[in-house]
Amino acid sequence: MEIKFLIIILGSMFINYFLRAVPILSHSGKKPGRFLKSFLEYIPFAAIGALLFPDVLYSTGSIWISVLGAIFAGSLILLKKNMLLVISGTIFLVYLLNLI
Repeated sequence: MEIKFLIIILGSMFINYFLRAVPILSHSGKKPGRFLKSFLEYIPFAAIGALLFPDVLYSTGSIWISVLGAIFAGSLILLKKNMLLVISGTIFLVYLLNLI
């Protein structure tokens, strides 16, 4: 059974390396276009948002309080407020809403 797991791990390693190395080797020396550069800059934010948003909705006992907290945080972010203010303000709002 152990050799089977070793083969699976080695196979995954080689496939992962292959999928990462081929684009680098095939596009070496070429510069990506403006659209591709812009698109790749937003990928980490979109991935973090997609991973965290479902947990935000179920972080409190009430989904409505969670939605209000997310809307409040989103509006502060759109107003370009300091991240410390966004986080502490949202925590305080959700805390007050849970007390009610």
